[in-house]
Order: sequence, then structure tokens, then C-alpha cells
Amino acid sequence: MKLLKYILYIILIEYLLMIDISTAPNTRQNEISKRGAYAYSTNIEIRCFSNDSIVQLTNEEYKHISLIKPGDKLLTIEKSFIKSTEMVMMLHKSKLKKALFYTFRTKSGHEISLTENHLIPIKSHFNNNEKYIPAKEIEKGDLLFILLNNKTIKYSPVIYKTLEIKQAYYAPLTIKGTLLINNILSSCFANVKNHNLAQFSMFPLRCYYTFLKFFHLNHLFNNNSEDINCGSRVTGNTGAPGATEATGGSGVPYTTSSRFCL
Repeated sequence: MKLLKYILYIILIEYLLMIDISTAPNTRQNEISKRGAYAYSTNIEIRCFSNDSIVQLTNEEYKHISLIKPGDKLLTIEKSFIKSTEMVMMLHKSKLKKALFYTFRTKSGHEISLTENHLIPIKSHFNNNEKYIPAKEIEKGDLLFILLNNKTIKYSPVIYKTLEIKQAYYAPLTIKGTLLINNILSSCFANVKNHNLAQFSMFPLRCYYTFLKFFHLNHLFNNNSEDINCGSRVTGNTGAPGATEATGGSGVPYTTSSRFCL
């Protein structure tokens, strides 16, 4: 009976992870629009990492986020230790659609862009452990987990925060549920409040991946299609001025339709 309850619980969590919230009111959008800060176009996705994201492999090689594939060994941080994790699959991606991103720059010069409900850890005020919160709740001064020189873990405060519209997004899933994006620690999950519950809910998928890997079939998790449906989106009025093309800290060009400080 307990096993059945656990199975039902996992199914419920997975449903919440994948639920389409396109019909939900976007209070953040309405609030900012009323202040006249910006207006952005329709058909904008609201989760994943931006196109200027770089990940680091355990062999010290760097890869663009679009190029990682199932089985790649990536670096991550777990309980203040550098750990190895493995790419399982790309949950969501699109090279053509635009998304609204929160971009953060730290005092150390590192930068990351992720959508508003994507979880990212900050240093807890009570200990050195990770506290996962949505990107939209990050404030200047919050300490992010940074990897320096491939061997040193530091906490660096956020000194710069902007909202940007960029083209293309990617949402990789790893065995540990975390990875380093531009050497900043981040969760693989969005639209949930608890990172650990999200990681727990993916246990069946990780088991299935490990099972296929045993038979050298984990390549079946590799989806090469141009667009994997992300599901959730927000809508708004067009009219964001000043579309420009910029280059992120990784040197990968991306398109920005609006950019402003928060």
C-alpha cells in the first residue's frame, strides 16, 4: 500500500513539473507593464537557459549548451564539493522561439540567464548549503555558487540584474539535477518550489536511463529535433523598442529585444 502511495506521489509531482500554465495570469508581466518599464511580444516561453550558456565537462572541455548529449560527463557542485554528473536528456529546447530571461552578473564577473521560474541556488543565511529559489526572486547581494579555475568553489554576490528577451532556449536534465552554467551552479528544474522534490520525481526517468545505458542504448534519449515543446508561455503586447544583437560572456551571439536594469 505504501509503495502505491509513493508511485501516485511521483506521478503527481511529475504532472506538476510538466503542467502548462499558459492560461494562468502573469502578474509579474502586468505589474511591470503598468509601470511602463517594457512590453514584450507574444509567444514567449518562460523556462529554460538562454542560448549564451556554456557547460563544462569533467575533462575540462567546454561545450555550448546546445551541443551536450546524453552520456556527457558534466561538472556540478554538491554540498560545497565539486562533483561529476551525467547528461540524461534535453527536456525542452528551441532554436527559434524567444523567451524572457533574468540575467545576473556576479562580482566575480560570471553571468547567467534563465527564465523567471527556473530554480537557482543561493548560499543560505544559516549555513553554507544551497537554498533553491526561482530566478525572479534573486536580489542584488545574494550569493551564487561559482566555480573558479576548475577547482575552487566561491560565493559571489549578484551585482547586476536585468530582464532580457533572447532567442533560443535549452533545458538539460542531469543525473544529479544540477549543472554549472557559465561556471554558476543552477538547478535543472523550473516551475516548482522544491528542488529536492523535483529531483525525486525524476527518479523513474533516471532509472530508465541507467537501464538503457547498461545495454548501450542511452543514445535513445538524444533528441535532435529543432524544437522540443516547452509547453508554458506568457502573452503580452508588442512594442519593446531597441532590439539589438549582443554577445554574452561566453562569446555566443544572441538576440535581445529589450534589456533594462532591475
